Amino acid sequence: MIEALSGWLLNYLLHSTVLLGGVWALERAGWLKHPAWREAFWRAAFFGAVLTASVQPLTQVTRIALPDVWAPTPVPTLALAQHEQDTGADVVPNLGTVTTPSTGEGHASTSASALAVTATSPARLQVERAADHLTVVADHPVDLSDESMLRRREFLREGLAALLLSWPLVALLGLGLTLVRWLGLRRQVRALPVCGNEELQQAAAELAGIAGVRVPTLRVSPHWASPLVAPGGQICLPERLMRTLDGQQRVAVLAHEIAHLRRRDLAWRLAARLVSQLGWLQPMNRLAMRRLDLLAELACDAWAAAEAGAMPLAEGLYVCARDMAAATAAAEGRRGARSMPALASAMAAARSPLMARMDALLEGSPLAGTTPARRRLGRVLIAGGLCAVALAVPMLVVGKAPRLSVDLSGVSGAFSSAFSGLKVTRQVVIADGVERRVNFSGDLEFNGDETDVVSLADKLSIMEKADGVTRRVEIAADGKGGQVRRFWIDGDSRPIDAQAQAWITGQIGLIAESVQGSGPRVERLLRTGGTEAALADIGKARDAMARRSRIEALLDSGPQSDDTVSQLIALAGGMTDDFQRRTAFVALIEHRTLAPGPQRELLALVPTLKGDFDRRLVLVALSPQLANDTAVMTAWQQAVRGFGGDFDKRIAIVALIDEDHEATPERLRTAIAASGLIGGDFDRRTVLTAAAQQMHGDAATYAASYVDAVRGISGDFDRRSALIALMDGTQVDREVALQVLRATSSMSAGFDRAELLIALAEHLPAEPEVLAQYRQAARGLSTHDRGRVEAAIDHLTSS
Repeated sequence: MIEALSGWLLNYLLHSTVLLGGVWALERAGWLKHPAWREAFWRAAFFGAVLTASVQPLTQVTRIALPDVWAPTPVPTLALAQHEQDTGADVVPNLGTVTTPSTGEGHASTSASALAVTATSPARLQVERAADHLTVVADHPVDLSDESMLRRREFLREGLAALLLSWPLVALLGLGLTLVRWLGLRRQVRALPVCGNEELQQAAAELAGIAGVRVPTLRVSPHWASPLVAPGGQICLPERLMRTLDGQQRVAVLAHEIAHLRRRDLAWRLAARLVSQLGWLQPMNRLAMRRLDLLAELACDAWAAAEAGAMPLAEGLYVCARDMAAATAAAEGRRGARSMPALASAMAAARSPLMARMDALLEGSPLAGTTPARRRLGRVLIAGGLCAVALAVPMLVVGKAPRLSVDLSGVSGAFSSAFSGLKVTRQVVIADGVERRVNFSGDLEFNGDETDVVSLADKLSIMEKADGVTRRVEIAADGKGGQVRRFWIDGDSRPIDAQAQAWITGQIGLIAESVQGSGPRVERLLRTGGTEAALADIGKARDAMARRSRIEALLDSGPQSDDTVSQLIALAGGMTDDFQRRTAFVALIEHRTLAPGPQRELLALVPTLKGDFDRRLVLVALSPQLANDTAVMTAWQQAVRGFGGDFDKRIAIVALIDEDHEATPERLRTAIAASGLIGGDFDRRTVLTAAAQQMHGDAATYAASYVDAVRGISGDFDRRSALIALMDGTQVDREVALQVLRATSSMSAGFDRAELLIALAEHLPAEPEVLAQYRQAARGLSTHDRGRVEAAIDHLTSS
């Protein structure tokens, strides 16, 4: 089979090179000036190469057998025989050329440098040197001068074999992707809205009748910058372009797209794409596709100009190309921008030269000099002539093609397990300088204390690399209910002694835990040694995931004392993996409400987490049960201080005063104070606004500290927003009003200060001292703003 595929590929490359190269030469020589004939020649050459390469083996043509670079190399031994005669040595009868027969198994088993010496008589030694089916017979060791050539041929053989194997794989992948894109384009176009322009619908019906095609469905696209013909006889019109063009220009553009339907260009484009994927090794296919795209656009331009006018079409083409250029430039800096689909026939695609098309439009239709009958006859003659030329080329025949040797021993076990219906489990753990890889098929059954494998379906393989030493063990079922075990250290087979057995026992315990979970292990320890045994076992776990799993299993076994929880917090804090540590912290928090002591211990460990994300998740989980204790609040604030980003700080602080749980005075004071740790105006204002909403009318208690936090905001807009939030939903008494007026001193004399004073006027108590400070805050404002501020307190002053 591979000989046939490689022969077809070589002949296709030869035929396509002859045909496409010939058409290119004719075009360069100026013999193909008429666009219709140029298109016919290029199309016949492009598709004809596939036809001729496929048909040629069925015909009796001249065949050329390629040199067999993989055959055994004959060794002329005349010189050797002459040497033996000259020296008086015995001559081997019928010496001739001696080679080892090909067995179809590949190379001889002896290496190229191995010498086999056989004493056939006292006067003569026969030396055999096997090298790729080559045996040299001589009376003394011979240094083969062509070993490098043999190595080069070996490399060439493997390289060609890889190429021959990769060609159909890449071709099939390309064909599959092309069909998937075709179906995706159909689905994408069907999702677009139908064009509701009655003028265009009527024009489409009239033009379709002239072209002799079914009336297309017109759809409006907000994404693509150029009109295009899509699968299913649908035409997509850009929304922006339809707004830009006038009525006659829109009709001309529509006529161009209907011309594509008339010529069945979409089917030709799909076929060309498939052929180019099939012959992806032929670089001239890209040139041919560009030529065919341009010639198709010129033909559609000519038909549209004849039906709707050349000038409107040229103007529409210019506008379309301008929009395409703008869209392309904008897409270069925008990730995920939608490009023009390659399988659609677009009016202003990047591959169609604009000036050439506009010149052809303004100079007149180049197709006017031929009739349809003459064009059909010409296409038949051109296709027949080019095929005859290709068939006249001698056919290349590949003899015994090479096979590419691929070592699949590493995955054969996985495939055999898959085909036998066994599930394959693989585990890879790399942490704390230790790498462990586990592979097994089917299910494993362990003994009661999870120190050994009682039975297994196929094979268990364990490899651990630690401290520069690699240990590996394989436990395989022997098919008789027993097991076969083998052990290696750094690749050397070793007997399973006591030290090796201890290592295997520990590894099996880890596998049992990963397979069954830590629940059975912890339950067994609780039965035998109680909580202390379980805690000791957790401390022995080197792997962070195993330690976290055992902590969760102990928590799931029942309520734990404060002392046990404190020990678990310390054990969780000793892990180096942030994910496992954070998960263990959250499990401890969710286990039960922690006492103030364990809360402080846990909060002290939060800064040891490297990432703000993990820190924030722990604080958010702890917030609902955080004790109203000064030491706890101080530890919480210290944990927030260690955050690097304002976003995570803001989320953690807002969670402290979340409306889902009671915002106690201690929590509110702590949140307001912690807002000073935030550098960004938006995040600080968000925290203060959330705190103001939780005051529930008791703003006076927190007004002073709240205003101090607001004064740390740099922007007047965020200051004003935070202060207005303080006044909303509460009774603004004298204390709150004076604190808000104090905050205005840090604001510039502008719009935001005026708006804040006007908002304060609605709640301002009618006290002379407060009104005096209110007017003092209005000083420095513009005449207009000051008038607005004074007018806002007219209801508080006597007329």
